[in-house]
Amino acid sequence: MLSIAVFGSSLPRPGDSAYEEARALGRALARREARVVCGGYAGVMEAACRGASEEGGESLGVILAGRGEPNSFVTSTVEARDLAERLTRLRDLSDGWIFLPHGLGTMLELVWLAESIVKREAVARPLVLLGDFWRPTLDVALREATGSGAEALAAWVRWAKGPEEAAALALGEAGVISSQ
Repeated sequence: MLSIAVFGSSLPRPGDSAYEEARALGRALARREARVVCGGYAGVMEAACRGASEEGGESLGVILAGRGEPNSFVTSTVEARDLAERLTRLRDLSDGWIFLPHGLGTMLELVWLAESIVKREAVARPLVLLGDFWRPTLDVALREATGSGAEALAAWVRWAKGPEEAAALALGEAGVISSQ
């Protein structure tokens, strides 16, 4: 089973468009028999886990030790001591990464992950951005990156217009063309 990390804001609530988009993404991943990996708390994380659960899928929440319980849709958890370990686990326990719009923490995760690829601390794999919200951030990252690491990052960035396309791109499904 492939695992796909989903990153996004912790603020959206059920009924919000961002929440429902993440929920649809969780369903799309579960239908493709992929496990959702996320931070395990509220907002986009809860929505993706909820969507996966609705399709009978699995989810892994990478939670911070002593920082609260995971959302009720997470099927398994792993604890991290601090943010650095949490980010590393989210990166390394996943076969692809999907970023949804918004969130300062999400921006940190995106830039850190891009830097991990550029510095060869992670094997490059599909890095999918849902919508155009992160385009300016990624444009800066790509301009600042140098050498073969920059080429690796550029080669794996994918843009998706919707949850189904994001899931397909993250899983490397044949015949799916990124929305550049």
